[in-house]
Amino acid sequence: MIITTTWKHNFTNYDNLTEINKAKFQHLKIFQPLATKKIRFQMNNLYDETPLTISHLEIYNSAAHKVYVTLNGKTSFKIEPRLIQWSDWIDVDLPSNTFLSIDITSPKVEIHSVGLTISNDLIKTQINHPQMPKYFFGISAIQVQTEQTYEKIAFFGDSLTNQGNFSAPLAKDLEQNFHIMTGNFGISGNRLLHQGNSTSQWSTSFGEAGFTRFDHMLANFQPNIVIFMEGINDLLHPGTGTPISELPTSNAVITAVHLLKAKCKKHGTTFVPMTITPANGNMNDGVPGWDNKKEQVRLAINRELLKMPHIIDLSTLVSENDHLKSEFDCGDHVHFSNEGGKIVANYIKEQLIRKRMF
Repeated sequence: MIITTTWKHNFTNYDNLTEINKAKFQHLKIFQPLATKKIRFQMNNLYDETPLTISHLEIYNSAAHKVYVTLNGKTSFKIEPRLIQWSDWIDVDLPSNTFLSIDITSPKVEIHSVGLTISNDLIKTQINHPQMPKYFFGISAIQVQTEQTYEKIAFFGDSLTNQGNFSAPLAKDLEQNFHIMTGNFGISGNRLLHQGNSTSQWSTSFGEAGFTRFDHMLANFQPNIVIFMEGINDLLHPGTGTPISELPTSNAVITAVHLLKAKCKKHGTTFVPMTITPANGNMNDGVPGWDNKKEQVRLAINRELLKMPHIIDLSTLVSENDHLKSEFDCGDHVHFSNEGGKIVANYIKEQLIRKRMF
């Protein structure tokens, strides 16, 4: 049998969240595109200094037949600090294109190893507001046993990717209609050239520089295609809680992107970059996040990106002068709205088809 990853979502260190599991219980629904008889779960405690205790972890589909997930044969277990660990293989009768329900009971209230989504397309929590952040813990990947291999696409980027307003509906479309598995490697606040370095309470969660964590993604997920969208925070953060000295030149960003493309080539992976979208009008920690200098750097980066093979010019689609068009703007002048994200998802799919990526 072949082991296939059917869902992957990047976790990061939310050390400012103190009651992520206040109810001591978490209910998730995670979309599963493939039918299977065997399934296992990646348990994530990578950013905590104390064990993650799982009292019970149960899974079930619409038939409501609950099955316990075990680790080393035990239904109650601990994931030690700074580790990720796979559960045992669990017998399950899971049909294709279904939401798998997951109930996690844990006495631990303060958990820092956390995932974030806004979209409800792939991950459903007990909060369903289309623009409200949803944090979840415990499970960061799902694998099943299959009889064939499937191509994989990694979405790599910052909050625009992480939140899922374009990446989640696109992932679901690719999985259902093209049998391509996907993974979300976006981190909100992430920069390409620098790790989180801000007076913001969210600074630690911004993660290590995209340039360095890219290697981990390539080695561990081994995607056939990487859809890359990063760089906006390299411009947005400096001067708004981050030292202005960390504002990069356009040449620095372009050089880094070309090096990532070279890394992909060594792995036999196709690199699909996207142009940087605008952020004029955004307020970051109470300070205007954008100015003409940053806009000129963005435009210079995009001019060079457009010379690269496989480039997807997302900026032209969503921009009106140096602003996001209203139909794409969630209201903060940076992130996509739910409906705007779906337009972006369809546009990217059309571009991938035209480029004969699948």
